[in-house]
Amino acid sequence: MFQKTGSFKTRGAINKLLKLSDLERDKGIITISAGNHAQAISWACSQFNIKSKIVMPFDASPSKVEATKSYGGEVILTKNNMMDECNDIKEREGLTFIHPFDDIDIILGQGTIGVEIIEKLNNIDYAFISIGGGGLISGIACVLKSINPKIKIIGVEPINSNVMTKSISSNKPETFDTNINKTLADGLAAPFAGNLTFEFVKKYVDEIINVSENEMIESMRIIIERLKVIPEAAASACFVPILKNKLSIKKNTNSIIVLCGGNIDLDKLKKLF
Repeated sequence: MFQKTGSFKTRGAINKLLKLSDLERDKGIITISAGNHAQAISWACSQFNIKSKIVMPFDASPSKVEATKSYGGEVILTKNNMMDECNDIKEREGLTFIHPFDDIDIILGQGTIGVEIIEKLNNIDYAFISIGGGGLISGIACVLKSINPKIKIIGVEPINSNVMTKSISSNKPETFDTNINKTLADGLAAPFAGNLTFEFVKKYVDEIINVSENEMIESMRIIIERLKVIPEAAASACFVPILKNKLSIKKNTNSIIVLCGGNIDLDKLKKLF
């Protein structure tokens, strides 16, 4: 959450742009996002002098929309299916599409967090990581498990938006109507599980725990009070399993939680507390 734009997403965005050809960059970039990937792509494109368009849901966090615009990206708000809207614009204008999570370059970019974790901590037993589309946990889990297969990777999803849980249960990538069950953790409200991220999660993640809205809020409050930092719900979610003893953790073991973002609208924060 202490990254440029307030989340880990810039890692994947920069890595992806570096992997594109000059022609692909010159066409301009288009993507879909509820907010954090939007800001990351907008900022990253500004560093390369690339034009960017971001399709966002009509009810996206106002602060995330404004931040995305401030970094130079053009925001298109839609009530339609974001991917359908994005594809229409992409075909019409000949833009280069960057997937928010189901892309190997995005996943590898996010995985640099795993490299930094290992460089600083060499005795990890459990890693708690939030799951939205799965790009973050895919990258980190791949790195951690490759170096130490004994590390237990625990994914955390809001019960109101648990598309990866459903996908693992059915053994295939599922879709999820994010308009039916809203979650405070908008950064985890993925409308579908990616083909790539599904395979990464299936291979490297030991367990997925679902958490409630109230549990994420309580976790957020404790993090604010004790750590003196303000996480968004997508970040506070991964502390819930420890806070609520949702997993049997052996004594004298070491756990890490990845606070993935701090982009919460202040008006929304006031209403919570």
